[in-house]
Amino acid sequence: MWYYWFTLIFCLSIVLMAVIIIPWIIIVLGIETIRERIKKPRTKKSEKGKPFENFNAIMQLTGALLVFALVATFLGYMSVPYLHDFPHVIQREYSSEEGYIDDVYDPGKSWDNEVEVNGELFYSTKIKEIHEGRFMTFEYLPNSKLIVSYKLWE
Repeated sequence: MWYYWFTLIFCLSIVLMAVIIIPWIIIVLGIETIRERIKKPRTKKSEKGKPFENFNAIMQLTGALLVFALVATFLGYMSVPYLHDFPHVIQREYSSEEGYIDDVYDPGKSWDNEVEVNGELFYSTKIKEIHEGRFMTFEYLPNSKLIVSYKLWE
């Protein structure tokens, strides 16, 4: 269950940070640009340089904003099942199922294992490969398919 809370808080914090930081960056850079224009002495048209003197700075800002927006969008999309499960967690209303554990996939460094039961994939931090072939009854969150509690039978 801690995995659910960790993922939900992490994804929401990134999305909220994006909502706060992106407008803040735009406002600060806008104010800075206005201050520089006021301080700069005006030159004649013939003495003017390139039309975009700070082209590299503009491109870096655009790239940073684009990457940050893409990361925030991806994490927001990833947190949608966890947001849909939030009422189920609060009310402790879980879906239940039973069946034989067909396969357990250990993706490596990830905390959760993919557990295949009756042809469907579920996620658990406790069920390991040694449990394959055993019969189990379990409760899970309906949208994120995260196993909350389980009981193994011989």
